[in-house]
Amino acid sequence: MNKQMSKSRGTIFWKNLGIVLLITCIPIAFIGVIIYYIGTDRIETEVNKAHQNQLHSSIQQLNDYMANLEHSVVRLAFDRSLDETLKELDFVQEFQKTNELMKSFSLITESNSLINSVNLYLRDSDKIIGDEAGFESVRTDEDRNLLNSLLDQERTIYWDYSLKKINMPDTINKAIIIKLPGGQMYGSFGMFIIYLDQNKLNTMVQKLVSGEGVAFLFNENGDYLTTPPRQEDSQELLKLEDALKSQISVENANENMFKFDWNHKKYNVSYGSISKLGSKWTVVTATPVSQIVAPVTALSTLIVWISMFGLIIGLLLAWFASNKIYDPIYRVKRLFENSRTNRSNEKNEITYIEHQWRLQLQAEQELSIQIKQSIPALRESFLLQFSQGNLYSHTESELIQKLKQLDWDVESKRFAIMVAQFHGISELGGKFSERDAQLVTFAASNIIKELCTEISDMVHIINFQDLSIGVFFVLDPDKSNEAIKANFNKLAHDYIVAVNNVLHMKVTIVTSKISDSIKDIPKILEQTRKALRFRDHHTSNQMLDMNQFMLTNTSQNQFPFELEREIVHTVSMGLEEEAMRLIKQFMLELQTNHSAEFMVHQGMMKLLGTIHNAMIKHEIDLFSLYGGVHLYEQLMQLSEPDQILEWFQYKLIRPFVKALTITYDSNLREMIDNLLLQMQKDILLDVSLEMYADQLQMSPSKLSKVFRQINGINFIDTMVRMRIEKCKELLVTTDMKINDIAEQLHYQPSYLIRMFKKSECITPRQYREKHTQSM
Repeated sequence: MNKQMSKSRGTIFWKNLGIVLLITCIPIAFIGVIIYYIGTDRIETEVNKAHQNQLHSSIQQLNDYMANLEHSVVRLAFDRSLDETLKELDFVQEFQKTNELMKSFSLITESNSLINSVNLYLRDSDKIIGDEAGFESVRTDEDRNLLNSLLDQERTIYWDYSLKKINMPDTINKAIIIKLPGGQMYGSFGMFIIYLDQNKLNTMVQKLVSGEGVAFLFNENGDYLTTPPRQEDSQELLKLEDALKSQISVENANENMFKFDWNHKKYNVSYGSISKLGSKWTVVTATPVSQIVAPVTALSTLIVWISMFGLIIGLLLAWFASNKIYDPIYRVKRLFENSRTNRSNEKNEITYIEHQWRLQLQAEQELSIQIKQSIPALRESFLLQFSQGNLYSHTESELIQKLKQLDWDVESKRFAIMVAQFHGISELGGKFSERDAQLVTFAASNIIKELCTEISDMVHIINFQDLSIGVFFVLDPDKSNEAIKANFNKLAHDYIVAVNNVLHMKVTIVTSKISDSIKDIPKILEQTRKALRFRDHHTSNQMLDMNQFMLTNTSQNQFPFELEREIVHTVSMGLEEEAMRLIKQFMLELQTNHSAEFMVHQGMMKLLGTIHNAMIKHEIDLFSLYGGVHLYEQLMQLSEPDQILEWFQYKLIRPFVKALTITYDSNLREMIDNLLLQMQKDILLDVSLEMYADQLQMSPSKLSKVFRQINGINFIDTMVRMRIEKCKELLVTTDMKINDIAEQLHYQPSYLIRMFKKSECITPRQYREKHTQSM
């Protein structure tokens, strides 16, 4: 019941549901949105402010550490006890003073966590003393040169960011150099070297941020005081630090905070300056915004979930209340719904109940229209099956009753068939190809459909898809045979004119006998189609009437037996072109002696049988040669003379000639191949068949026969083709006149022009102009 209700709810239900939703859910959702946007923005602002205050406090703490370091350095630099008496100090003999110095160094180291060690170097003694390594001598010239170079600097107190420890060549440290005595720029007798603890400095700076944040120090020259804390991704951190350093250099000096995007992540960047010990450092911290606002995101998610929970509760309450309100209306609506077919797309239940009967009538009318629209397609399908003889088991009354159901009343009617065959598709000069036969047949069937309306309203067109169509007519029984025949003659004449003008093809039309029984139509159609075979080859368009159809006695006509024997002989010799010339002559004589297409076709079938018998005598597997094709069945499907001749050449004779030439003596074939190469070289010489026969030591007649058998064409035609090709080459590549070319080729100019035009369908001059323009 609930499923049925959900499908039939209309506007009344949804209006009630909308009102309840407005009362319950909308205020909750509105309050949630306000809390989310206002609350999260305020919380995010406060979190950012607290984060900035924390950063400023941490930077101030770092500044205090640096101030403490500066105080220690200054006190050490200007300590009066560290005067020039140190130059005379013997660190070994005066052990007490040496020990006091080392204690002082230890106190300085312990007073500031950033100091790693304090060392004292005296130039003249070449000794160095410190709280970490104790007392030791400078061992290498490299270390000695390094220390003296530090003393030779012009500044009294300065930084070195890549100083190695003495006697420890693989170390790099950041150190503060203090020359003695304090304040003296030149002539210093020694210096203090205060090494910073890099790890503690890194830790102190990194405490400015947490999580995935980045913090670092760099001086006014861009040198870093810190190193990346995570070695596994130090390269990425260095790239980020370089990018931040470049961005800070272009930021406004009055601003100390900005947003920065890096690798699809947004950072909140703060920076400040510390000026101590004669240098200026910039402290930079970069914290991911997502890390800063993480508490805000969690709180925002909580607000969203609370709002969603309230909204779901409101929806459930609204659904429950709407069902209770809609239930009486649904019970009334259900009284008018007897089945699913009576349902309507009308959303308003009251309008649905009011117009239920009207919608039922409309659905009935639509169904009736659909049935009427489908009847022609059903009738066409039925008539197609009937005309093909597939309904032979039906009685006359059953066929009449079936057609009556398909909106054709054929009771007490008369019936006739008209068949049309189209010819000459190969004579259209490329307008249509053999593949277009179905398209041409379809166009022709549309033409006949328009012309048949004057004879009968009940006409069925049968498209045989092979350049032939059939027309089934249901005729008025009140018309006489003479009137029907006159109408058929007029229709045939108009149709021939239309096909000639529109499709430019020839037409043969056969009209059947008139029958009073519809059951005879399949048989009549078959007989009428067979009658197309008796068309006259010498007539372009023909109209045949089965009522007057009689076969002419052709027994007195002679069959060209002599020509048949010549064809078989040339085929056996492998002379394709000569055989085709004789076959064309053979067909011409058949058409002369027998004008009917049927008789001509029978003659070509007999010729096929004779050639086939001759082929069997050769040691060639005809089954493999023709791929198991039924040759007689293929020829039966052809009706046009050009189609038959083309089939004889390309499907029958040429494959046999190719197979036959393979069996020739290989020495003769090699001899002819060499002769063709020699002819190509001697193209500009006056050569003859007799000359080559003398060279090959054989008779001209035998050479001519062998040449024709292997090459397929005779010697003269081959030489003409070669010289035509040479003429084409000279026309394109040289400026020679045609008379000069003819003289080189040993032809008369007029003869060369005539042969060139016959081969290329254009004159030599036109050929030269055509190829000159294309270049």
